[in-house]
Amino acid sequence: MGYGRVVPGFPQQYLGHLLDLGTRIIDSRKPKSELESLARDLLGGFVDICTRTGLDAFLQDDLVEAKIPALVAKLKTIDIDGGSPRNAKPRQLADSLLAALDLELVEEPDRGITLDGKVRADVAAALAGALEPELALPKLRDTIISTARVRVEEQYFTAFERLTKELDERGQRITKQLKLPIDAVRGVERALTEARKLLMDRVAGAAIDRAKAVLERANPEAAARIDQPVTVRSTPREIAILRALDPRVPKTTAGVVDSLLGSLSELARLAWLAPEKPVRTYSPKETFKVGELIEHPKFGRGTVTAVSFSMPRFDVEFADGKVTLVHVQPKK
Repeated sequence: MGYGRVVPGFPQQYLGHLLDLGTRIIDSRKPKSELESLARDLLGGFVDICTRTGLDAFLQDDLVEAKIPALVAKLKTIDIDGGSPRNAKPRQLADSLLAALDLELVEEPDRGITLDGKVRADVAAALAGALEPELALPKLRDTIISTARVRVEEQYFTAFERLTKELDERGQRITKQLKLPIDAVRGVERALTEARKLLMDRVAGAAIDRAKAVLERANPEAAARIDQPVTVRSTPREIAILRALDPRVPKTTAGVVDSLLGSLSELARLAWLAPEKPVRTYSPKETFKVGELIEHPKFGRGTVTAVSFSMPRFDVEFADGKVTLVHVQPKK
């Protein structure tokens, strides 16, 4: 079955991911290297993009091997090592990749749900509340080590004890090279990787549950999207947790909150209004600053646009025009 008949096309909104992939490959590629290697890198990157964006409808088990000849043929039609300007190369690679996969860029209908900025803040707070105790030090590192210990093969116990002493404070990487057999190091790393995944599945899953409860109160449809498949089988929840596991995401509360919130917003199509500034009730006994919102009993709501330091006066832009009011003069 051709790719063009599996789905209508590749969403335009994800073209940037393909361009970033092309840029990374060009930056790391040796000039005049084999096109088959380039094709493998492009296809492998495409698989990763689809996995992390919920576009798994584009994937099939033999994608890389099956599409190498077609992609190499497309790459031969562009001069990847010369010709057009370097900044045009990523788009050429993206176009070649899409053509080899029989895909066209399409504009998807806007299915976004716009929510208040306060809801976003509440969702972030819910995520942080669940993550903070689990990602605290030294608990994070201790949990990873204890979880990995019961999963490492018995023959690697000694290596495990030595290597885990060299783990960084968050249990993410071994900071010192030790003279140990390669198979022992790999065995320990496998156990640690599985432990990190199990931890993130549990902790991030619980955090998303809390965030979903907040969304449920604000907008049931938005909450429901968290666990609805984005395409074939992946849900925003599953992909958000997968992204949070990325080594580039700091395993701190702030880092994981930022990753989860960004993923859920993108994949569930949630848009956030900017948080509204607090509104202060006007009183001549208060001091006001430029940019503040005030509520006046006669003029309504307005924004402070200027403050005088020579007189107790300040200007406010109301719906019907600018008004100068009195207040307690600010100190210079």
